[in-house]
Amino acid sequence: MVLVREIKTVADREVAALVVSALALGRASLIIPAARSVLATLGTSIAERVRETAPGGWRAKLAGFRYRFFSGNQVSCLLDGVGEVLREHGSLEAAYGRGARGWEGLRAFAALFTAKERDLGILVPVEGSTGAFKRLNLFLRWMVRQDSIDPGGWSVLEPSGLFMPIDTHVLQWARLEGLTQRASADRNSCQAITDVLRELCPEDPLRYDFAITRQGMENKKTLPSF
Repeated sequence: MVLVREIKTVADREVAALVVSALALGRASLIIPAARSVLATLGTSIAERVRETAPGGWRAKLAGFRYRFFSGNQVSCLLDGVGEVLREHGSLEAAYGRGARGWEGLRAFAALFTAKERDLGILVPVEGSTGAFKRLNLFLRWMVRQDSIDPGGWSVLEPSGLFMPIDTHVLQWARLEGLTQRASADRNSCQAITDVLRELCPEDPLRYDFAITRQGMENKKTLPSF
């Protein structure tokens, strides 16, 4: 995501990446302005501001925000959770690094933000979800991989440990290519597709993600223009 690549420091980038990925639902051409609006509210020195803002401190600033299912209050609650994690662990990377890996690690990381029953809606996966954790996997892709597409910054996880962020574009491609015949973009589909990609490139299965997703967007005429 171009918005994340623009942010130079890892401390600010990981917070921005989490927020932007949480909003990454629907057409990219609509996600981008919604995410820009939230990032503009956060301003500069994002991590420091989020860490130092008291719970509820973002609510008034984001009162007018709305994107699809997400309200300004829900984004404010997410920022409250991020601030709490930063105060306790120092960074999102450190918080993730203290947990497990794989699906259990994703579940535990999501639980850091939902622990106090904040009104997050579906910004992050809820306890007991059997979904593909698409947006959290997208967040990890941005922070773990480092090339001309993904800015990277984290060292706590290797690219080999990433899961494919599954959406309708990826699932459509995977079905056409015979990687899976499952009808929904769920966890089993994600695991099956990732397993095949790991056979092709064990050290970096997500090296194909950008090309696969963009091809699907072109097929459905949803590719954004920047």
